[in-house]
Amino acid sequence: MANKLGLDHLIVLREGKVVRISELQASDFFKKLAGYDTLRLALAKKAILVEGDSDELVVQRAYMDANGGRLPIQDGIDVISVGTAFLRFLELALALKIPAAVVTDNDGDTAAARKKYAAFDGQPSIRICFDPDVDTGGLTVKEKPFNYNTLEPKILKANGLETLNKMLGTAAKTDDELRLHMRANKTECALAIFSSKTAITYPDYITRAIAP
Repeated sequence: MANKLGLDHLIVLREGKVVRISELQASDFFKKLAGYDTLRLALAKKAILVEGDSDELVVQRAYMDANGGRLPIQDGIDVISVGTAFLRFLELALALKIPAAVVTDNDGDTAAARKKYAAFDGQPSIRICFDPDVDTGGLTVKEKPFNYNTLEPKILKANGLETLNKMLGTAAKTDDELRLHMRANKTECALAIFSSKTAITYPDYITRAIAP
C-alpha cells in the first residue's frame, strides 16, 4: 500500500512538478492511514472529498445525473470518503496540484467552516463547498437540538416531503418525522437516492462540488 510501503521515499511527478510526501506536515497521518486513499488521491485527475458513506453515494448520483449517467471515476474523478481528515487530504492535493472539492456540512456555524478552510479557500485548484444558509427549528433528539445543517435535512429542504416519501418508500406525515427517519437511516436513505430511477434536486453546495 502506498500508505505503508516506503511512504517516506515516495516521490510523485505530476505536470512536471516533483513532490516528496515526506515533506508534508500530514506525512505521519498518511503513514497510519488504512487502505489506499493516499494512492487514490495521487492518481486522480480530480478528487471530491466527502465525510462519509452517505455523502459519497449522494455525490456519486449527483454527478451521474449531471453527466449522462457516467460515474465520476469514468471521468478520472475519485470521490473519497475521508472522515474528518479534510485538511490533511487538502494539503496533499495542493502539493500535487490535484484539483479537489470538499463537500461538507456547515453544522450551523458558517463562520467556523470558513475559518477551518481559510488556508485553502481561494486556491485555484481547491473548491470548498458547504451550504451558506444556517437552518434552525424546534426539533430535539434526546433533549438536544436537532442539527438541521447536515446532508439529510438539506436534501429534504431542496425536495420536500412528498418527493422524498415516494423515493424512500416512507409515509412520514411531517418534515420532522422524515428528518428523524433519515437521521437514523443515513446509509439506507442515501442508497435509495443513488439507486432511484428518478433524480432529486441536489443542494447547491453539492452541485458546486461536481461542476467542471
